[in-house]
Amino acid sequence: MAGRTFRDGWQTYVGWIQEVWSGQVEWVITALELRQAELGQATKDDAEKSPRWVIATTLGYLQNHKDRMRYDAYRCAGLPLTSCHAESTVKLFNGRVKGTEKFWSEGGAEAILQLRSDYLSENQPLNDFWERRQAEATGRRNFRRAG
Repeated sequence: MAGRTFRDGWQTYVGWIQEVWSGQVEWVITALELRQAELGQATKDDAEKSPRWVIATTLGYLQNHKDRMRYDAYRCAGLPLTSCHAESTVKLFNGRVKGTEKFWSEGGAEAILQLRSDYLSENQPLNDFWERRQAEATGRRNFRRAG
């Protein structure tokens, strides 16, 4: 709310979010700088929830990440804007590899991950492996029989 009432602060927040979403991060930075000038610079005595501290922290974040906050361009390119895809993949991975009643050695886990990666890969290295193996097959066993 940046030191405003809920009603005024909410309207400001919605406007700033729309500007960021539209790729206008510089505009929001300028607006925050003006608000910081109205309230004054944050000091070490300010609490973390104080308006001056919140504005200073938000300004720092936006200034440090403005080059990565091109949400309008990302949307046009069809790119994901959140980490939910990565988080979902981690959850899926944990269920498949670290699920209940599954115990892996480091080598076994690495082998499973390699096979799964090959299976999901766009250039299909697993298919290529099996085709090469079939083409190179001689019918001979490469190991000795016990005996």
